[in-house]
Amino acid sequence: FSNSNLVRTCEDAGLEIVVSPFGEWMKYLALRNIEDGIKQKQIMKVIRGYFKRKIQNRDEHSVVSQFEPLIDIEEPTIEELLDFTKSHLSPRCGSEAVLSIGTGIEWMENPKFAGAISVMPHGCMPGGIVAAMSENLSDDFGKPWISLTYDGSLESNNLVKIYNFAEVLRYTGNNY
Repeated sequence: FSNSNLVRTCEDAGLEIVVSPFGEWMKYLALRNIEDGIKQKQIMKVIRGYFKRKIQNRDEHSVVSQFEPLIDIEEPTIEELLDFTKSHLSPRCGSEAVLSIGTGIEWMENPKFAGAISVMPHGCMPGGIVAAMSENLSDDFGKPWISLTYDGSLESNNLVKIYNFAEVLRYTGNNY
């Protein structure tokens, strides 16, 4: 509902979609707790952060191992995503923009991906940061990267952007 069935719309346009996992945000928060605890010399914050990470990794491994035959890509670690981001945006900025930029760059560098679509709810500021940077990143990597905004209202602009994105990929020979 919140993104007007974006995945289905993209698939109807002939695209194959991979959705970033929500868990990466939780992992980022745990990492930030550890880093902030070290910087602020708060040992309990560091310990809680390490325990959160350990539990998250254990739970993720438990779920992923059940579906391993169906998974054809490996999720990067949070540290790897932040490494992709660091030359464009400080990994310590504390916003989900660092994850969106990192994931987008990872996909732009990966030959399995033909481009990236960023989604921002209600014109949020982190989404605006990503949208502002995506055009330059698209040029840098030679792959399309579009940004879509969803606010719950019926609109057609995103639909046009999605179909144009799919057409660019077909025209350039990237049939994904």
